[in-house]
Amino acid sequence: MVQTGQKFLEIRVYEGVAERTGNTVDRSTVRGSKAACQSVSELTRKVRREGDGVYYLATDAWPENTERISLTAKWTPMS
Repeated sequence: MVQTGQKFLEIRVYEGVAERTGNTVDRSTVRGSKAACQSVSELTRKVRREGDGVYYLATDAWPENTERISLTAKWTPMS
């Protein structure tokens, strides 16, 4: 649920790696946008479905002290 006054981070995804751009926007800017995400798992699903691009992630959803996140984990076979 989107809260009033909530802030979103602008996230650029390229080749499955998400990085913060440093821009922060408010709820009214991303309202109704399909690029807005409330969690990293929602961001991962959208990137897998729609591909690379610019997305908006709720500020409290980005892990602290993290510059980039790999959203596409490689499958490792079980022995």
